[in-house]
Amino acid sequence: MAAAAAGVAAAVWYRRRQVARALIRLRKAESDLREIDNALEAFVLSGNYIPESVRRPLGAKVVQIAESSLPSIAKVVRRVRDSGIRQQSEVALRHGGELRRILEDHNDKYAKRVMAEHSKLLVDDLNADEAQRKAIVRDDVRNLVIAGAGSGKTRTIVGRIRFLLERKVPPTAILAVTFTNKATEEMQDRLRQMGVTIADREKGGVTVSTLHALGKRVVQAVATGPLSVADDRWTDSLVAAVLREARTGQDPRLAQLYLKAILNFHRSEHETAPAVGGDKTYRTLRGEHVRSIGERMIADFLFFNHIDYKYEAKASWASVGGGRGAYHPDFTLPESGVSIEYWGVNRAGEVPAGWTTSTAEYKQGMAWKRAQFHREGKTLIEFYDYERTEGTLEAALRERLTRSSITLRPMTFEEVGKSLGDLKYIGSSIEKLLVQFITNARAMRREPKEIQPQLQRSTPRVHHFGLLGIAVLERYQAALSAEGRIDFSDMLHQAADILERGTNPLPNFEHVLVDEFQDTSAAMARFLKALVAVTGARLFAVGDDWQAIYGFAGGDVDHIINFESHFGPASTTMLNVNYRSPAVIVEAGAALIARNQKQVPKQVVISSREPGEAYVYEVSDDDSAIVDRTASLVRQELRQIPADRILVLSRTNHLLDDIIEACRRNGVPVGKPDRDVQGVRILSAHKAKGLEADVVIVANASDHLFGFPSKVENPDVLEPVRMSAGDAPAEERRLFYVAITRAMKRLHLVTRQGLPSPYLAEIEGG
Repeated sequence: MAAAAAGVAAAVWYRRRQVARALIRLRKAESDLREIDNALEAFVLSGNYIPESVRRPLGAKVVQIAESSLPSIAKVVRRVRDSGIRQQSEVALRHGGELRRILEDHNDKYAKRVMAEHSKLLVDDLNADEAQRKAIVRDDVRNLVIAGAGSGKTRTIVGRIRFLLERKVPPTAILAVTFTNKATEEMQDRLRQMGVTIADREKGGVTVSTLHALGKRVVQAVATGPLSVADDRWTDSLVAAVLREARTGQDPRLAQLYLKAILNFHRSEHETAPAVGGDKTYRTLRGEHVRSIGERMIADFLFFNHIDYKYEAKASWASVGGGRGAYHPDFTLPESGVSIEYWGVNRAGEVPAGWTTSTAEYKQGMAWKRAQFHREGKTLIEFYDYERTEGTLEAALRERLTRSSITLRPMTFEEVGKSLGDLKYIGSSIEKLLVQFITNARAMRREPKEIQPQLQRSTPRVHHFGLLGIAVLERYQAALSAEGRIDFSDMLHQAADILERGTNPLPNFEHVLVDEFQDTSAAMARFLKALVAVTGARLFAVGDDWQAIYGFAGGDVDHIINFESHFGPASTTMLNVNYRSPAVIVEAGAALIARNQKQVPKQVVISSREPGEAYVYEVSDDDSAIVDRTASLVRQELRQIPADRILVLSRTNHLLDDIIEACRRNGVPVGKPDRDVQGVRILSAHKAKGLEADVVIVANASDHLFGFPSKVENPDVLEPVRMSAGDAPAEERRLFYVAITRAMKRLHLVTRQGLPSPYLAEIEGG
């Protein structure tokens, strides 16, 4: 009896303790809900937009209270006779639900209300679709608009500026940022057509400017004298002069780096074998396959320096009794009788982890081989894998071979030219890529000593180009210092430094709009962050990661793909209706880009009612056949449409002059947009960004040196100085996407027989 009473008492005590704890948690939940309510009150009463930086943390807190805390409290108080406590719990649950609805619905209601208030502008004047209207009116601190191909990007930016002016934002408080002077002029013209006053030296208005011009204004405002800017022409001239010194032998070290970069320029194979050992998967300059990266470096060094060698030739003089097989030194030099062994060990004398041969067994083999040379009085030159990983192997080769009286005679430019055949074009491509190497390195503020370690495990093409790039970058930096110049990237970094210190010589902008945001470089992104921070401006960024094709100029797609990690929480609007291209082209483009792992996924909606046509033409593997078929297609299309509605594109400039000449021979007018001359537009794919035409002809859509992807201008050699390493293949794919999505009706792809671009198979495979 007493035990039963004690049990009842214990149960009552336990229940009371549960209730007491639940009440404490309930009061805490009510307090938290009141805090959230207070935080939202200003937005609810004013009807203003709730920024994502506010909405998300409040939303997460409400969800935690409404879905976890309050249900567990309700479960306890449900068993309590006190109806007041139960009612208190139910009120808190309802309060949490109301706050959750506000957080979910408030911004949508804001957008609908504001769109209705400005319907004349948005609907009547701009004819904007639903997504464009939402993008225009959303008023977050950070606004990101993902504007797919043909989705009305420019209309949205211009509409946003008109909308802000209607909302009584002073014109002088609005900044529109573009990336080129041409884009600035086009934006200014569009705004003037809509009655918007543009700021200049005489009058105030909306500021439309490149980032470089803004950066120069900031730096010049605090400089003690006029700035001397190293523009693109200065950089081009300097790189050309440095390479000219290399070609004429004025700088022997640079000449060797340049020659090696040329020799290795077409070697872009992907190598996945272990660093040492494994199958023979490493191809040398002479064409044979060797077992390791280090052995390939040795073979290439010997070849480049005119030292004849035999790889793994049998040493018939060695004593191989006791069940040991024939001995094959790594390299034998017939002229001198010297042999070379490349030992796959680290500084501690250990073999790599995962080898089937143990360190002890490997050392026994090393000792036996050394003993053979000692017994026969023959010369063995030894190299080690740690010399490769530490970046000293080439210096060791030069020193030890010379010490053994082996003459090094580096190849000349004439010999390299005979070996390759297309030396002039390769030299031109390398010169262009070196300018881009410098641009990327400067945008990332990457010093030569920081680049060097990234070359150790790269392909021969990337490795040797990188070594040349470092040498030219050092000359470039020395020239900047000697002439007291500043380049565009450093100007933006210096401008960011000034703004970050709290000094702002620019107008106090309230709204900053950025076009083609996918092309921002590290320097540009840093300057923009500093600008919106010091002014408190709202950022409106518009771009499309699928069309990010300027990595060679420092642009990094990560700034738009991972926008929030760079600029903070944002409201994102997707413009996913393609008003330009028919279904066959839109679907081809989507299937192509689906292969890129790093992207903002989109479901593109097709607006065009055109059935659309896409054709692939195979011609013989010959440049003239590509040119002739392309010119023939142009003549064929001219029977149906005007010349200025035809766009001919190629990956590189390689065949463009020949195509232009072939068209002109047949009386086809060729356009010159920069001179306002109408006709067929014949351009490289990069220059087609932002253009459209009824018919697009892509010449040389082939797996070829100058095709898609390009094996010459492919920016894989820029990987050591890029923020998003490994993006080069994806960027080549995006460039092909840009090319084909210029078409409004028909697409023609001219390819080489048996060598179609791999992108065609990717499209067909969907």
